[in-house]
Amino acid sequence: MAFNSSGEPASSLDEEARAWVHRLQSGQARGRDARLLSDWCARSAAHREAFARARQEWHDIAAVARTHDRLFPERRRRGAAVAVTAGVDPRRRWLLGAGMSAVGAAVVVAAVRPPLGLWPSWGEFAADYRTGIGEQSRVALADALDVTLNTRTSLSLRPAGGAEEGRRIQLIAGEIAVRRGPDALPLTVDIEGAQVLPGVGSVAVRRMAERCVVTCTEGAAVVLSEAGRLALRAGERVDVGAGGVGAVSAVDVAQALAWRRGVVAFSNTPLSEAVEEINRYRAGRVVLTSNALARHRLSGHFRIDALDEAIGQIEVLFGARVTRLPAGLVMLG
Repeated sequence: MAFNSSGEPASSLDEEARAWVHRLQSGQARGRDARLLSDWCARSAAHREAFARARQEWHDIAAVARTHDRLFPERRRRGAAVAVTAGVDPRRRWLLGAGMSAVGAAVVVAAVRPPLGLWPSWGEFAADYRTGIGEQSRVALADALDVTLNTRTSLSLRPAGGAEEGRRIQLIAGEIAVRRGPDALPLTVDIEGAQVLPGVGSVAVRRMAERCVVTCTEGAAVVLSEAGRLALRAGERVDVGAGGVGAVSAVDVAQALAWRRGVVAFSNTPLSEAVEEINRYRAGRVVLTSNALARHRLSGHFRIDALDEAIGQIEVLFGARVTRLPAGLVMLG
């Protein structure tokens, strides 16, 4: 039997590391789990290496999904609708591919619901357009009608109801900025529980875990929902979620579109929100393990390609304890 530098069987450490990754993907991970994982990784270099290997195993599903889409393009749409759960019947695991173990099945589960958002979900892989960490992309939908995708963004093209309806897209994840000229076709952006109709000008739409934020940055836009028709003017935003449509509020357009300039901007932002924003642009994951630290507020402008500077500023300003782990995982306590 092979042993690692800590004197434990290597296979035992790998199984523990896989259990940690599985716990993170459960959707129930909390600050206590982050602290326990930090302690586990600190026990030895072998523990840290095992965690890195386990995370890489799960991360490799990205390559598997891309290969699947390339080899079986006709199944791309259908595959996005398949829901795989942890309760896979062992007698049917052959459906997941020859030779796949129980760990392999867990990898497929992670593709549907990634741990802490460390990589795209299966639904995002099935999108027509997608950007990765730190990437941005511009898509021309028609004359004088284009969409810019921010980092970690996925959208799909959808059939319109008729020529008068123009183009139709669905925002699966992330953030987009739509620019529509005076003579452009109409556009409908489908989000959770509502539709956004950009007018002449520009509108930004951001989808988060449980809500979407619609910001009119130029001209006008309309949000259609069960509550009715809501008109937005430049400099106004509204939240849309399971609870319905929120109240319209004013927004700093320059700050809302800072990402178009390659900058993440914070203005008296609660640290819990600032960390979530940093996580959108940075490989790995930053985890707050202190409720007291989360209540601090952060202001400043940080380059998207140098966000570790923001972590350093949090450490200096608030006396945070920074623990860096493999796979880009950072604990702030």
